[in-house]
Amino acid sequence: MTHSELNPFDANRFRRELGPLVQQIQALTLELQELRLGEPDAAELADKERALEQLRWRLAVVARRAAADDSGAAA
Repeated sequence: MTHSELNPFDANRFRRELGPLVQQIQALTLELQELRLGEPDAAELADKERALEQLRWRLAVVARRAAADDSGAAA
């Protein structure tokens, strides 16, 4: 299945998943940058870094799933 063969429902589903993930990653990245400017609490910094890493993994899963759906084979 090619990208053009994706039905609108599938394409919309991926957009609905990707949009919020990207926004969360951007927001958390900004929070981490601001936190590092001061004297960050080590536990808070570690929690936010862990959350960011989890979001990045979720983004990778969604992207792989979209690629597999697009190509018809697992990425």
